Amino acid sequence: MCLVAVATQPLGAQRLPVGDADESYLRVLQILGRVPIGTSMLVRPLPMSAATDSATDATRHPWAGRWGTTHTVMQGRIEVDDPQFQGIYLSAFPENGNEGALTPGRYLTTALQGGASLRLGRLTVSLRPMAAWVQNGDFELAPVKVSGQPKYAYPWRRIDEPQRFGPDPFWQFDWGQSEMRLDLGPASVSYGTTNMWWGPGTQNAILMSNNAAGFPHATLETSHPLDIGIGRLEALWMFGRLQGTQWFDSTVADNGRYITGAALAYTPTVKALRGLSVGVGRVFYAEVPPEGLGAGEYLLIFQTPLKAAFATGDNHTGDDTRDQMISLFGRWVFPESGFEVYGEWARNDNAWGFREYFLTAGNTAAFTLGLQKATPLSGGDVLVLSAEATRLDNPNDSRAWPNPPYYEHGFVPRGYTNKGQIIGAAVGTGGTAQFVGAELYAPWGGASLYARRQLFDLDAWLQTKQAGVPTSDVIDGALSLGGTYTWFRGSWDLQASLEHTLEFDRYRRYLNDVENVRLSLGARLRLGLMHRLAGAPPALRR
Repeated sequence: MCLVAVATQPLGAQRLPVGDADESYLRVLQILGRVPIGTSMLVRPLPMSAATDSATDATRHPWAGRWGTTHTVMQGRIEVDDPQFQGIYLSAFPENGNEGALTPGRYLTTALQGGASLRLGRLTVSLRPMAAWVQNGDFELAPVKVSGQPKYAYPWRRIDEPQRFGPDPFWQFDWGQSEMRLDLGPASVSYGTTNMWWGPGTQNAILMSNNAAGFPHATLETSHPLDIGIGRLEALWMFGRLQGTQWFDSTVADNGRYITGAALAYTPTVKALRGLSVGVGRVFYAEVPPEGLGAGEYLLIFQTPLKAAFATGDNHTGDDTRDQMISLFGRWVFPESGFEVYGEWARNDNAWGFREYFLTAGNTAAFTLGLQKATPLSGGDVLVLSAEATRLDNPNDSRAWPNPPYYEHGFVPRGYTNKGQIIGAAVGTGGTAQFVGAELYAPWGGASLYARRQLFDLDAWLQTKQAGVPTSDVIDGALSLGGTYTWFRGSWDLQASLEHTLEFDRYRRYLNDVENVRLSLGARLRLGLMHRLAGAPPALRR
């Protein structure tokens, strides 16, 4: 047994990275009612204090005593990150999703991340980079259908999402979850490359996720949920720049793309609505014009969502050179029953007017629906059952209206990507996915089993099928079965995961079925726990 009671040091300097195990665990504690729903979990990253303030003794939850621990030096001015190592082996072809800057290739990928944060009064400077080596082994590529694109490019449409990042092994370095932040009471301003996640999904977020590397961006946001009398409010505005890859059409000038957006979450404090949180997000992205950006580009979130306002004699349809998406989302937690249900609905294009919004609500719409059920077991263990479904392909009314696919845009050739990966849902443009899983949390660590079904770019498949292309008669889809095992050993969190994927009709070629095995090994050194275990009796160090 490695569990000991730990007096944490909630410095509050760092943020809890999107996708961190402690972030997922905090959500489980909310569902169980073990911690108050102080944050909606709809606009992330969260302050580290969301975890450290909730870390209590071992009688409250299975990971108490090691979860939310921090390690500080220099009288608490410096907070040191837990160093983390990961090794990934992929047998047949690259697969990745929600791994931030990491882009695993075929065969071996190794990654190391860590860092520290310095607190100087109201200013926090966090350096939390990631370095990786990717073997990037060779595998069969799909023939590229778009003229001008190199053979490594995305095969079915014009978007900067390469099938393979070139022919050779490569090193990756990314600033990861680094930022400078100035706290100004209820608000804070920051600049950095942290990943953001908007919405309630655990597998997919339509507007903003950690599926790609965090892009350089400035933010103005609430520093913590604000009490506004009728509930708590969380808000964020951001403006950033997106980076392309060299594996895109070289004849297309890359002047850079800018991205701006905002997210808002509200948690009512009315007793009848206890556990409910709702939110809205909106993003714009576009090419940077040669003359530079005007002041109005920074305030696009206030632009009307009606195309009629932009119609002119030369532009009867009200189209513009920017792509915009809007999303409504929410989650409802029922701690008495250990249950939560959540959903997100998004739209990929403006409507002409409110009448069109009402009559064609499914036009360019995407959605995520999910639920989780947490059950305490004997011995202090917790079992979590979850299910989630996401759909981004165009609905049936696309036969009547020319609906743009998610993350692709005619005026922004590289699309909604950063460093070759989609910023939004891991399911990808035109994709659909269903996920079911079971996860066990225990004082010794944990384990999980899951199954995922995914269909790839149905919009591109439908376009070619409607055009009468004979080779487009089959859909490319995959079934994945996997599991993880986490083991606490002293101050180490050790994890192994194994996933088997069978992709049917890969590259839309009938009976071209390909199997892929993904093996991942990870280790995390809990520095705060190590410091406290150093003086503990030997029986507690195991």
